[in-house]
Amino acid sequence: MKIRVALIDDHPIFVAGLKQLLESDGRYEVKAVARSSEEAVESINFNEIDVALVDVNMPGGSGIELLKAIKRQSKSCRVIMLTVEEDEETINRAIKEGAQGYILKQESPEHLLRAIQACTDGEILLSSHVYARMVDRIRKTSPPEMEKSIIYNKLTKREIEITRLVVQGKNNRQIAQELYISESTVKNHISNIMDKLSVKNRIELVTIAVREGIQ
Repeated sequence: MKIRVALIDDHPIFVAGLKQLLESDGRYEVKAVARSSEEAVESINFNEIDVALVDVNMPGGSGIELLKAIKRQSKSCRVIMLTVEEDEETINRAIKEGAQGYILKQESPEHLLRAIQACTDGEILLSSHVYARMVDRIRKTSPPEMEKSIIYNKLTKREIEITRLVVQGKNNRQIAQELYISESTVKNHISNIMDKLSVKNRIELVTIAVREGIQ
């Protein structure tokens, strides 16, 4: 079964190119297209969408407001925010409101496809520039001397190793390749890690790990 995608962006040339990219891949079906937040809310049933790609800045309401509306309507639809800017405040708001990804439009088509696939696999994916800025900010705002207790007391050596790779920005497939284990095993480890640390997503996991000196 193909992954059902909605494209919400007010730039028709970008949307046409993105639609062609997705449909030529074979794994995706572009189920709906809208040029504004208002049009998206009125015309798209997000319960029938697996992944929504949402432009941050659009007429008729911001992408963040649309993200919130999507999350109210559907618990299963995953949202990736698209933008040409690296505004840290907007990134933080998007992740807080439940976005599964925050990708710069100037990223390569291959990176965008990886982001969508990672999103459907339950990962949170940020562009390399956005991710680096986020980790740098966490490091700068961390206490100078923080007792290394939470992760080191609760996780096994293998789980700490996987957490370190997550902090480095690696996705499940890359972690599996580096450790010579299956992707399903990586997913199980990460699920266990999140349960032990009582975190909901990779961003929260990275925040705790970086503050404890894992890099």
